[in-house]
Amino acid sequence: MRKYYQNYIFDLYGTLVDIHTDENRPDFWNKMASLFSCYGADYAPEKMQQSYFDIVHEEEQNLAFESGMNFPEIRIERVFARLLKEAPAYHSCSEKIVTLSIEEIEKSEWVRMISNAFRVLSRQKLEVFPHTLETLETLRTEGCHIYLLSNAQRLFTDAEIEITGVREYLEKIYISSDAGMKKPQPEFMMKLLDEQKLDPKETVMVGNDFQSDIGVAAACGVSGIFLNTDRLSSIEMRARLTRVLTGKNDQYRPVIISSGDIAELLDLDRNLKK
Repeated sequence: MRKYYQNYIFDLYGTLVDIHTDENRPDFWNKMASLFSCYGADYAPEKMQQSYFDIVHEEEQNLAFESGMNFPEIRIERVFARLLKEAPAYHSCSEKIVTLSIEEIEKSEWVRMISNAFRVLSRQKLEVFPHTLETLETLRTEGCHIYLLSNAQRLFTDAEIEITGVREYLEKIYISSDAGMKKPQPEFMMKLLDEQKLDPKETVMVGNDFQSDIGVAAACGVSGIFLNTDRLSSIEMRARLTRVLTGKNDQYRPVIISSGDIAELLDLDRNLKK
């Protein structure tokens, strides 16, 4: 490999890690309602599901208004805290977590436990893509700097980075729930570039989503590599790229790895940047 980029910024889900979650299964909400009942909060599963998504939407709307950002990112801790405090009914319970304030619950070990349960119960698949770890190891061996820029919740993602073995290759991890904003908000990537003192000309963003990954890279003057892990057709890829670049930098052209195989990064040379 002829090394051109010094700095690689990776997306996580759909890029390094293959994951599938389903938060719409009735059995999932049956279990979550049963879990909350252990702490005195009584929900019918259907009501709990609706309340969860209503709170998420309300928190997103509030944050968008307060921040003025187009792509704000909430913290799931507050959603779970509100879900407990705003239950439609309660029964007598020796567990006193429900007597705490929302702010206190957000910082508690209880919310970490609930988030782990929520994620494990909703998660149906979690594994690294073929060649992910080998590619990261090769890049590190060649002296490249590797960073993560992920639209994710810290409470969910910390454990999943460790479970998949990805953490050891990452110099610094940037997660949207910590920043209060998510890709393609340019300020999210600029935070990484500024704090790590990276030259955009020596940096590339690698991801599987045109809007968030390629969009943020284009907005920040960083090269982009699109991994087609979702097996999109060439027509669909062109259409999505056109939508991302319309009204922006029409000259921006990311490299597209149609196979979705991350190992092809190691075959790229100076033709990456056009």
